[in-house]
Amino acid sequence: MGTLALPLTAFEEFLIWEDRPAYPCSIFARLRFSGRIDRQALESAVQAIVPRHPLLISCLETRGRRPFWVVQPDTLPQIVWAKGPTGQAMPATGRQNLRKQIGLRLFVVESHDSSDVTLQFHHACCDGAGIAVVVNDLLIAYALAKGVRSPKLKLPPLDPGRLARRGDYGLTFWKLLKLLPGQIAGVQGVLRFFCRKPYPLLPSRVAPDDDAPPAEFPATRTHTFTREETAALHETAVQLGVGANDLLARDIFLALGEWRARSGDGNQDDGAWLRMMVPIDLRSRGDRLLPAANMVGSVFLDRRSREFEDPGKLLAGIAGELQYIKDHRLGLIFIYSLRALGLLPGGLQRNARRDQCTVSSIFSNLGKVLRRCPLPKEHGRLVAGDLILEQIDGVAPIRPYNCATFLANEYAGRLTMTLHYDPRAVGAAQADDLVSTFARRVQASVSGKS
Repeated sequence: MGTLALPLTAFEEFLIWEDRPAYPCSIFARLRFSGRIDRQALESAVQAIVPRHPLLISCLETRGRRPFWVVQPDTLPQIVWAKGPTGQAMPATGRQNLRKQIGLRLFVVESHDSSDVTLQFHHACCDGAGIAVVVNDLLIAYALAKGVRSPKLKLPPLDPGRLARRGDYGLTFWKLLKLLPGQIAGVQGVLRFFCRKPYPLLPSRVAPDDDAPPAEFPATRTHTFTREETAALHETAVQLGVGANDLLARDIFLALGEWRARSGDGNQDDGAWLRMMVPIDLRSRGDRLLPAANMVGSVFLDRRSREFEDPGKLLAGIAGELQYIKDHRLGLIFIYSLRALGLLPGGLQRNARRDQCTVSSIFSNLGKVLRRCPLPKEHGRLVAGDLILEQIDGVAPIRPYNCATFLANEYAGRLTMTLHYDPRAVGAAQADDLVSTFARRVQASVSGKS
C-alpha cells in the first residue's frame, strides 16, 4: 500500500481538539478469552488486518492550514504483553498522540488458562461500528494464523477507497433535498442545545488540559446480564412498543437521578437539565465495505429530574424523540454545525475546548456485535482456534464536566454495560453504586416494576 493522505472531516478535527493529556479521546474494546493467546498468531493476525484499515495506521500532518491523515505503511500497532490475573481492571494506558503515534495499540494480559486483549483506539479514527469491524477481522485472522480452514472462513471484503468519501455520509443532492424538511424541523433541537444549560452529574474540579490522565485510566465498572435477563429486556421492550435501546436510555436516566440524590450534591434542583449524548451511526448501505472510521453524529436528550417521577412518560418521550431523530437523520445536524464552525478561524478549537458543561453523560450502544462472524460457536460463543471468546467490554470516552459514560453491547445472548468514570470526580464506591443502581433499574423494568 502506497502512502495515502486524506483530509480530516469536521468531526474528526473536532475530536482532535477535544483530545488533551488530561482527557484522552480514546475508546476501548476488551476481549475476554478462555485459553492462552498464541503470541506469534496474534502478531501475525494484527499484521494481516491493519493494512485493511488505513486510518488506524495513520498519523496527523498539517499541510497548509488543513490537517491530514497520512498513512504509515510500515508501522504496526504496539502490543504490550503482561502476565497476571484476567478479568480485572483494564490495563492502565495513556494518551495517543497522533502527531507521533498511530491510533491503535493493544494490551494483552495472560493467565494460565485465560487471556484478555484490550484494544485502544483514538476516537478520531474509529467509532463503535469500526471497533466491531476490526474485532471481527482480528478473530478471523487469528483463527487463520492458527491453521483453521473452512470455505466460509475468510476476511470479509473492504474498500479503503471509500474512505475518501466518508464525509459525504451517503448523501447525494437529491437525498439531501428529500431530508431537508425534517432537518429544518431539527433546527429547534439546535436552539434548545444552546439555550439550555446542562449540569454535570457531580460537582468536580476540571483538570488542566496539560495534566496527566488519572493513573487508572480508563477507570471502568462492568455489569453483564444473564441470557434470561437479556431476553426479558427485549421481550419487555416489544411489549411496551419501544426499542431495547430506548429502555436502556430511560433506565440510565432513572439510575442517574437516584444516584445523584444519594451523592450529597447540594445542587439537586429538579428543574436542572441533565443532557445525555447519544451517538448515531451515519453509515448508509453503501458503506458496508468501509474500513474502520468515525462516521457517527451526535444527538442530545435533555431531561430534568422531576421528569423521572413518571417512568412510563419518560420512556415514551425518549422513544418518540429517538425515532424522530432516526427517521429524519437528525444526527447529521451536529455534523453540519461542526462544518459551519470549521469555516470560522479557530471555530472548532474554541467549541471543543469550551470551559463549561455541554454534556452530562454519554450512552452508546453497539447492539449485537459479531453476529455475522463466520467462526464456529460453542454455546453461542465464538471459537477462534484455541480460544473461546467469552465476553466483550466496550468503553466510551470521558470529557471535562462529564464524569460518567456508558457503553452497551450484546454478545452471545448477554447484554454488557460498561461504565467509564473519572476517578478525579467519582470514587470507586460511587462507581460500584452507580452500576448496581442501573442493574437494579433494568431488573425492575423487566419485572414490570417501573
